[in-house]
Amino acid sequence: MISRKMWGNIRSLYEQALPLMKEPGTVPEAVEKLKLIVKVQPGFHEATYALGYAHFLNGELDEAIIAWNMTVEADPGNSKANFGLAFGHMKNGDYEASRRYGRKALEGGYPEEKLRKLFEELDSLTSPEDMYEDGTILPAFDPV
Repeated sequence: MISRKMWGNIRSLYEQALPLMKEPGTVPEAVEKLKLIVKVQPGFHEATYALGYAHFLNGELDEAIIAWNMTVEADPGNSKANFGLAFGHMKNGDYEASRRYGRKALEGGYPEEKLRKLFEELDSLTSPEDMYEDGTILPAFDPV
C-alpha cells in the first residue's frame, strides 16, 4: 500500500507527463516519467496505457504493444488499450489479432465511429501506414 503523499506525487508526475505527449520533441520525456510511474505503481492502469501511447508517438510500436498488453492483462475491459493493440497489430500485419482486439475495444465501450476507420482499413487491407501518415487514426488514441 502506498501512502497518500506518494500517490499524490505519482498523480502529479502523471499530470506532468500527459501534456508532454502533445508537444513536439517532449515525448521522450513523457516516456521516462511514465516508465517511472509504472515501475513505482504498476497498478496505475491509466499510466500504463499512456506509456503505450507515448511509445507509439515516439515511433516505438513494439514497446507500445507491450505497455498496452500490460494494461489489458490487468484490466481486460480497457477499451483504449484494446484499441491500441488493435491498431498496433494491424500495423504489424497481424490482422486476426487486430480484429480480435478491435472487437474487445467495441465491447468495452470504445466509440464505434473511431473503430469504424480501423475496421474499414482491415477490410480493405490497404497499408496501415496510410492511416498513420495522414493523421486520420491519431485522434482515436488521445488519452486525455
